[in-house]
Amino acid sequence: MKQAAIEAVEAANPVRIQRGSVVETSPLKIKVSQKISLTKEQIVTCRGIGPVESGDTVILLQQQGGQEYIILGVEE
Repeated sequence: MKQAAIEAVEAANPVRIQRGSVVETSPLKIKVSQKISLTKEQIVTCRGIGPVESGDTVILLQQQGGQEYIILGVEE
């Protein structure tokens, strides 16, 4: 029953907002947590987002399942 409730909540939230730190810029690599680092294959960039630099904190939109992340912007 508890698992069904968790799945229902996750199904209602198809995306999640997260922060990540840019570790490398070429090729792009973003660290989301101690265990999760994103490669350029997992990252979608939008045309309006300027170049990111190492050390920048970016706001990410994570698809449910965590396979793809969209950079929404750079935190100031």
